[in-house]
Amino acid sequence: MIYLTEEISSQENMQAWFSQLSNPEFPLAKGTILEQIKPVFVCCDFAERSTEFAFTVQDWQLNPEGGLHGGMIMTQFDACFGLTAHYYAKQHMVTTITTNTNFLKPIRPDDTIHYKVKVTSLGKTIYNMTAEAWLERDDILAATASTSFMKLHHVFAEPI
Repeated sequence: MIYLTEEISSQENMQAWFSQLSNPEFPLAKGTILEQIKPVFVCCDFAERSTEFAFTVQDWQLNPEGGLHGGMIMTQFDACFGLTAHYYAKQHMVTTITTNTNFLKPIRPDDTIHYKVKVTSLGKTIYNMTAEAWLERDDILAATASTSFMKLHHVFAEPI
């Protein structure tokens, strides 16, 4: 595991840390909603403070009309925001303060969605981020979101 400390911050470290998402023992994923929704790390840019994750729609996530349930879209946004916030919070816990989501296009059962997150403000305790959800098919913008996260004083029992 890559353990984060305040001193280690670079493109290489960021990429290595997010690459751990595919490890079943990754502490942020093991036994959590992340195991269910299965985010895939795509890329990150340390200088731009951005990350990208992909999700494949699963049958259990569909609404009665056969599209991706809006609550699942929000859950996926929140997961991407949370993972991004965790990188900057290092060993500190984080929590969502507020999220605003805009649904633009329906997402079909065969879609793969890419969530592109950008940190717009990185304070000592408050992180503001925006994100866009793009469908691989035809490069369609399906949803947007913005959020504020708070870095808490509590730390994980073991460093992540």
